[in-house]
Amino acid sequence: MFPHLDATLADLYFALLALAALICGVGMVLARHPLNAAVLLIGVMLSLAGIYALLDAPFLAVLQVLVYAGAVMMLMVFVIMVLNRARSDVPRCDWLSVGASAASLLLTALLASTLAQRELAAHPAAVRGEPEPISALLFAPAQGWWLLFVAIGVTLLTAVVGAVLLAKRSLDTEPKAAEDDHAH
Repeated sequence: MFPHLDATLADLYFALLALAALICGVGMVLARHPLNAAVLLIGVMLSLAGIYALLDAPFLAVLQVLVYAGAVMMLMVFVIMVLNRARSDVPRCDWLSVGASAASLLLTALLASTLAQRELAAHPAAVRGEPEPISALLFAPAQGWWLLFVAIGVTLLTAVVGAVLLAKRSLDTEPKAAEDDHAH
């Protein structure tokens, strides 16, 4: 995607984007406010999109921005705002989160030690993933994979409508109860 970048500059950009993703990820885990955590998660996703672009995967970079940093995060912020969780603070951590963090750090160290022992090189016969053959396979009428996309879309739409209806019902019942308390 960036043929004019030399190896040193590409490595520098990769290190900066990886550092930004790491800082945003740690900040997201430590954030006490749900909206701050959501904004930091957007930072992680945008950093990953930059890394995808550096790795010569523009299709994945654009999908990362459009789908995850755009649509999914907009939905998450919408749910946070509808459920009125933006006012409450989230506890920083408990023993379960400390144990889960320790386990993930242990697995990361194991993965890093395994990768350090092997030489990483691209296989010369590997096929580069382009969107045209992938979409031809996924959306071919004989394959039937398109039906899964439709089913997932309907499921997500149903979940959003259900969340809005549940939130609206709880918002409608709270003021009535408050009016009854003031009447007595």
